[in-house]
Amino acid sequence: MGAKVAMAVAPILTAHALQPAGQKGPEAEIVQPSTSSTAQVYNFDPHDISHSLCWVGGFTKETCCRGDATTSSQCWKDSFSFSECCPNAECWDDDRFTYDECCDEDRFGTGGNPACWSTDYTFEHCCMADGVGRSWVEVLTNGVDMGHFYSMDEFYTDAQYGDDFGYYSTGRVLKNLQATPEESETDAQQFAHFTTYPMAMSPHFGRVLCRMLLLMWIELGEQEPFRVVEMGAGSGQLGNDIRQCVKDNELGLDPSTWRRWAGSFEYQIMERSPALAKRQIKRGLRVVPGDAQSVHSCKDVLAAFTDSPACKGFKAGQVDTAPECVADAPAVEGGGISALVSNELLDAFAPLKLRLSTMGRLDVTTCSNWQEIKYLHVMQEKDFAEVSKALGHTPDYIREVLIGLRSFTSEMFCGIRNTTVGEAAAQCSPESSCLAIVFGLSELLKHVDLQLPSAAHNMRLRLRKDYSVCHRFRDLTGKIDSAMEDVVVLPKHIYRQLRHELRSQQDVEVQFLATVQTWTVPVHLSSDRCATLQWWFDLHEERIQRLVDVYKPLGYPAVQFVVRPGERDFVELADCLMGPNRGFMLSIDYGASFEALGHSLSVDPYSDGIFIPPAPTELLTGLPECFSSWPVCAGRVDWTTFVDFTNVAAVGESLGWGTLLYGPQSVLEHMSTRLVQSEHRNYSVPGYGVLGKTWASRHIQNWYGRETLASTVESAGWEQRWTSFKALLMQKKPKSSASGGDPATRSSPAPAILASPSWHLDTQKADRCWSLDPSSLPLADWISRHPAQDPREALLQITQEISDKMGPSYSQAYEEAQFAVRLMDWLVASEGCAGLIPAKIAQFFEDPVVASELTARARKAWSGVWGESVVDRMISTILRPLLGGDSAPGEKRLSPSECLGREAHRALCLMPGDSDVASTPIYPPTS
Repeated sequence: MGAKVAMAVAPILTAHALQPAGQKGPEAEIVQPSTSSTAQVYNFDPHDISHSLCWVGGFTKETCCRGDATTSSQCWKDSFSFSECCPNAECWDDDRFTYDECCDEDRFGTGGNPACWSTDYTFEHCCMADGVGRSWVEVLTNGVDMGHFYSMDEFYTDAQYGDDFGYYSTGRVLKNLQATPEESETDAQQFAHFTTYPMAMSPHFGRVLCRMLLLMWIELGEQEPFRVVEMGAGSGQLGNDIRQCVKDNELGLDPSTWRRWAGSFEYQIMERSPALAKRQIKRGLRVVPGDAQSVHSCKDVLAAFTDSPACKGFKAGQVDTAPECVADAPAVEGGGISALVSNELLDAFAPLKLRLSTMGRLDVTTCSNWQEIKYLHVMQEKDFAEVSKALGHTPDYIREVLIGLRSFTSEMFCGIRNTTVGEAAAQCSPESSCLAIVFGLSELLKHVDLQLPSAAHNMRLRLRKDYSVCHRFRDLTGKIDSAMEDVVVLPKHIYRQLRHELRSQQDVEVQFLATVQTWTVPVHLSSDRCATLQWWFDLHEERIQRLVDVYKPLGYPAVQFVVRPGERDFVELADCLMGPNRGFMLSIDYGASFEALGHSLSVDPYSDGIFIPPAPTELLTGLPECFSSWPVCAGRVDWTTFVDFTNVAAVGESLGWGTLLYGPQSVLEHMSTRLVQSEHRNYSVPGYGVLGKTWASRHIQNWYGRETLASTVESAGWEQRWTSFKALLMQKKPKSSASGGDPATRSSPAPAILASPSWHLDTQKADRCWSLDPSSLPLADWISRHPAQDPREALLQITQEISDKMGPSYSQAYEEAQFAVRLMDWLVASEGCAGLIPAKIAQFFEDPVVASELTARARKAWSGVWGESVVDRMISTILRPLLGGDSAPGEKRLSPSECLGREAHRALCLMPGDSDVASTPIYPPTS
């Protein structure tokens, strides 16, 4: 597709990707179960390595570490030192802070000298050696101001939305900045880099959502006005198609219902990008500037709605009698919006990459146990000079700036090198530059087979005593020094200044991008960062711990996550816009659950979780190799990340919202006619089947879940689809449905909105019917289905045959699980629920003529997407569980297709409102 749509395809996780960290390469892959009567269990416990090596005989931590390096000098010989063995080594600086000046209780009383103690340094830790040593990453960078360098969210925001080189703010996202209003109205493909489903499927994607909004309006009692906000509307195609759908009654409603619906409907876009807002306004859409990652946008959006003909003529003194005309934030009772829609917005929220060491005992909610990744830009002096000259700077100016950058680079990185950890590293590689030592230690963290410790004293010991660590480090620093001759590091403000000057000189900008290098360095979280992330640690404590419990026994030294704090801000903004009123929030994007995303990052320490959608060749002409590393072409290509839908839902539920539905985006489609009863009216809402309106293009096949983007070269024709496009529907203050229970925990949403089975957002809430979970990474799911076993023992049960089949089988299950729901929807739409009772289904299996006729109709509808063999097999797959005997959910483990097909039947036929045959075409037109 050459599209953002293509980013729904995620890397494959095969058996060797989640092997014990001490094993490297395919030759070490676990492929055979143990043939002995009792399988060998590997209980990997990443304990304090110094404890094992330093303490023998009468030498104990209590004897040797309760003091400083001089207190028990008899403990320290040539082999070991205080700094390598004692977790409190960071407490003493041989000057102001010494054991005698801090720990003498005779002089200072119980607890020693209070002037010595702070959050990390306590009497128990420093004087009694009773505590965990400080992280070596914290020791390495604590004495320098790492605020000079970009965090991931800062760099991401500058390159996407910054005034100087932001991909969206500068308008590079658009194919034709000079398009006329007529061209903007008629051309669905308006983005230069990618397409989206609203553009690729126009007008059908908009009509599917239009039908959903109609059902929301009915559920809210024909709310008037029915206000819809779309955030991050891109080219405006979705808003344009929804508006047209309502205006022209493209759903085919009865005239009376349509008049009330159209009269109530108001649509507003909130857009951050000035270039995109301009394009949306050209299409006649109402647009208000705002940031979806800030609750401060709430008042501006509400004020924009009051700028309507209904409110403009209203007297200011009468506003209390018309809540819809009140612009206060949060919205007042009876005011506010009714629905919020976003498509491919959340993936653009600025991410952070976090790292949590699995070594030692840890509390996953304690912020000081976490690290984030900083991004540093490096240039050779000659390249900096050439770019500066091309920008018109004088030789004297360039020389002066370079002197400053040399001084900055030396002071910053030699300061890091002079820490205790840096000195241990320098002893291992004495010829290396300060810069190479810092970058080398950062790169060493990605070598998971080394199982690097977290504590500083453990790291010093490994660098000095472990040949494999020292040898690997020397090899890294040698390569880094070779690549960094005569380089300077660009502080963040210098990088920004250069990009500001380069914005009008694209050729020089390309020269700059081709010569600047981006390196990563881990840092401990600042107090400000801790304050902004504590909610995330608390909200996902159990899920984080489950990941640690998988990777710690496998020997992985850390688990990694990409966090988008804006997901929380987005939900809080939606909450503000609705105020105390009921309403809905629909988010569509590519992404997955919290645990699936955590697994994908933890098994690949080189992944930052940021991707570049496929781009047309003409956009990349002259640029460096953009796909070699995501930061290379910052501002010239789009970046994206996978949305954590678990996080979005969890934040919503913490604010009183209920999760109605989550699953692949095709769950939004509904082919059969829906009969809805409200307190005073009955409604017949026609179904809308996309395939019945168009032909089975690549875009349409992907809409239904069929993989058409896989590369036969890179993936043997298949890809793991667990990050494909999903839809999350939430409701504020939802009513209990007829089926009872909390809407946040029901498998199907309230019948008035959608009748489709919901997928799980947490592995602990997965449908027990499923024999496997195709929404998870295959090996992670394998381990979770062997909970009584150590993860290593579970992996030992994987034979070569299982390993070969695992990836393709999960990919197929993911696709066909989606088809099962759509096929059941089609059967209800074409046959009616009366045609799906057990007696009728039995005829299908017993009478070849009946089977042949139904199969022929199904082939006519679906073979263009799935092929005849899949259609034939799937009809039997979803009908067999309806014969009876296994009809109760959860009684028997079945394939996801069987389970979801049965749940779709329950939602469509055993709940009120969905038994009518479709009144619109359900066969694709002849192409």
